[in-house]
Amino acid sequence: MSNETTHARNHSACNVRIKGMTTDVIAKALRDRLMEVDGVNGVRMSITDQSARVDYEPSKLSPTAIGSVIGQMGYSFTVRSMQRTM
Repeated sequence: MSNETTHARNHSACNVRIKGMTTDVIAKALRDRLMEVDGVNGVRMSITDQSARVDYEPSKLSPTAIGSVIGQMGYSFTVRSMQRTM
């Protein structure tokens, strides 16, 4: 018996614009905090665009919840787009 399908999950991603994310130190702090959230699978930061791409499990988390984490750290955010991935 194969259990490969038991590990398959639906994933989504959202791109979040984060006002004030202007240094590597800020980006690392935000990334580290987001990676602690249950349901976040990956975070890619772009200081140039002041944005983050957050890969997450929609059964555990929503873009609104992701934004709340960013807001709790004192940054304003805008969810720019969402997409479903494998």
